Order: sequence, then C-alpha cells, then structure tokens
Amino acid sequence: MPDKKFSAGVCTLGCRVNQYESECVITGFADAGFEIKDFGDVCDVYVINTCAVTAGSDKKSKQMIRRAKKQNKNAVIAVCGCFSQNKPEAFKTDLSADIVVGTSEKTKIPKLALDILNGIRPENNILVKNAEEYTTYENMSAGRSTKTRAYIKIQDGCDYKCSYCIIPSLRGASRSREYGHILAEAKHFDQIGCREIVLTGIEISSYGKDFKDKNFDLAKLLEQLDAEPKLNNISSIRLSSVDPSLVKRDFIDRFASLKKMANHFHLSLQSGSTAVLSAMRRKYSAETAVKNIEYARQKIKGLNLTADMIVGFPGETDEDFEKSIAMVKLLDIYHAHIFKYSKRENTKAAKFAGQISENLKNYRSGELSKACVRIKEKIHRQNLGGEFDVIIENMTGGYYTAKTKNFFDVKIKAGRFRPPPAARIKIFDCDKDYLYGEIVDNGYADMI
Repeated sequence: MPDKKFSAGVCTLGCRVNQYESECVITGFADAGFEIKDFGDVCDVYVINTCAVTAGSDKKSKQMIRRAKKQNKNAVIAVCGCFSQNKPEAFKTDLSADIVVGTSEKTKIPKLALDILNGIRPENNILVKNAEEYTTYENMSAGRSTKTRAYIKIQDGCDYKCSYCIIPSLRGASRSREYGHILAEAKHFDQIGCREIVLTGIEISSYGKDFKDKNFDLAKLLEQLDAEPKLNNISSIRLSSVDPSLVKRDFIDRFASLKKMANHFHLSLQSGSTAVLSAMRRKYSAETAVKNIEYARQKIKGLNLTADMIVGFPGETDEDFEKSIAMVKLLDIYHAHIFKYSKRENTKAAKFAGQISENLKNYRSGELSKACVRIKEKIHRQNLGGEFDVIIENMTGGYYTAKTKNFFDVKIKAGRFRPPPAARIKIFDCDKDYLYGEIVDNGYADMI
C-alpha cells in the first residue's frame, strides 16, 4: 500500500475489449490502495487506453494525453492499447508519457505508476512487445463492476486479414480464454449482483479454435454458461459482436435452445455489397449474410439486430452504397455504428485505387444514419403496448435508462423509489430514440 493515498483516473477509447481491460487496470489500482477518480478530476496518475481503428482514434488519444497534462502537470501519464502498440516511440518522444504499454501487460501499470510516484523510475518506460509474441491468452480480471451489466473478455487477437484493418497486427493471433477463468469471473459478477454479462473479444467467432479440444467452440461455451447452476442473479448472457460467418444453422439451432441468451446480435456486417465485402476480404457475401440472418430470425423469437457498417471504402460506388442502405432496411437494423473508411498504414486497402473523398464519406454516413433512425422509430412504434424484461442501468433527467433483453432502448419515469435492477415493463409511448415504459411487476427482481 502507498504511504500516501494516491489517486488514478482512466480514459478508455475504442471498443468493449478496451472497456473491459480498463476495468482490469482500475481493479489493479484499487487493490494497490489508490483512490479511483473520474478522468476529468485532478489525479496523481492518468491512464489513457488508446484505440487505432481510425485516424480519428489516433487524434483523440493524443488529445487525452495533453488534457491530462493540463489537469496536473506533475501527474504520471501512462498510455496503453492499440495506438501505443502501433507507435510506442511517439508517446515517449513526442508526448513525454511516463509509461508506455501496448495491447498486453496493461495490468502492470498500477505497480509501475506507484514506483514512479515513490521516486523509482524504470530504466525503460516502453514495455511493448512485438504482437507476434502474443501467442497465449493473458488472464486478467475486472472485478469491480458496480453496474447491472458486466463485460467478460473471452478471446483476444484475430487470425483474419481484412484489407482495411490494422488490429490483427497490433493484437496478434487469435487466442481463447480457458472456460474455468471465464466461469470464475461470471460467478464473481453474479455474487455482486450483476444481472447480465456481455462476452467480448476481438473476434469471438474464433473462440476455441486454438484449443486442443476442437469441440469446445463458442456454442459450447454458451451451453456451459447457460447450464451453470451457480449463476443465479445473471438472467441474460449477451454476445458483444458477431461475425455474420458464424451465424450458420448449427450455431443458431444450438443458440436458440438456450434460456439465458439475449435475443440480440450485433453484426459486423460492414457493407451490403458483395463486391465491397470481397475487396474488404470479409468471410461472407451479402447474400449469405442475409440468408443466415433470416434463418436466425425464424429460430430466435424477437431477435433484434444492430450492426457495424463502413461507408466510403475504396472503390465503393453509388450502387454499392445503395446496397448497404437496402440491407439495413431488409434486415431492420435497429442501430448501426457507422464508420467512415479511414486509411490505415500497412493495410492493403490503403493502397487501393478509387479512394473516396471525405465529403462523399460524410454524405454517405449521413444518409445511412438517417435510414437507421427511421428503422429504429418504426420498430419502436411496432412495440407499443408490448411487455419486456429489462435490465435497469442509470438515471438521467428524471428517467431510468434500461435495455430490454433484445437491446431496445427504454426509459422509465423515476419515482420515489429506485426500481429493482431487473424488472418487467409495459411500453406506453415511444419516440425515435426510446421506448417509454412503466414497471408492471415489482416482484420480478425476486423471481429471477
């Protein structure tokens, strides 16, 4: 324990994997006796968990470092994540970071920071290995969640080489977490009152492929968790992101038979054009994705879909873009994370002909966003009067926000008493952003 009560704040950029790993770092700081503060507060240590998916992510990472220095010029600055893995020297020479860690060994940061605060400077402050050395899963634990929903990382790395993506070169080969470690963390979250766990990773569709037992794949993992008798509070198990190539009949049949699985897929669709998907080096065609998803909708009652989409990929024609619009309409995509293609150094797509102007990317992003807003509003109207099980999240502006099991956004009017962490509600109104509901069974939390 430190002689003085030091404080730490963590800024997380990027994906849910980063969110999980930041929670692990925060757990380490708390275990070392640090006070955990908001990143915007004056802290003794600032950690910036960086992202490198787009050029905008790079820029944001640098901005957060400069912001931390302004808040406390004497603070220890630690950076980690994909951007620092990609450009470690830049953080030391250009931004004067005290600790530079890549996509592994993030949990070493609290000890390193404490040493510096106590006057012990490391001989080398750059602890970044070559991503090719990341061959085994690095276990860590995010044990401090105070929310009703908790992330559990089950996999890291990626073996695929999509033409636009830099992440495999920064995260290394796909590697899976052993079931015993996953279950132990799930039990911990269950014991502290979490109602939903979200299984996350860089490419969870590849879960188990590196195991000797080739039958222990993602479907088997879900079956084991679903049948686990000691997960009493957890009523919902959600997948963070699903590659459309995973959504095949065997997987869907097994998924549909489980009791706790959330009837929601977040699909890494990327495009509705087979030509663009081929140029991206994705593992499926638009036609195959639609066929698989239509089968999933037949088997999984109330299945709701969200998606990642990329606009402005090199060579994307107006016709290609219209196919993306058509796909989100055909599949009723409830919400889309829309990325404007960003040229990434050392990727094949960076050298492709037919690079799209920023103005056209902005236009296409806006048009796709409008289409998704209309779809979400339509889906909301279709569910007026319906009843849903929800997980209560936060309170803001006089309302509690919540998610249905199939990931609808809900608001519940705050009353004199806080609602239970899980409840059954009835929908009485909606707008383009939210369904509005009221609790119809106050005893529901005790039932699950």
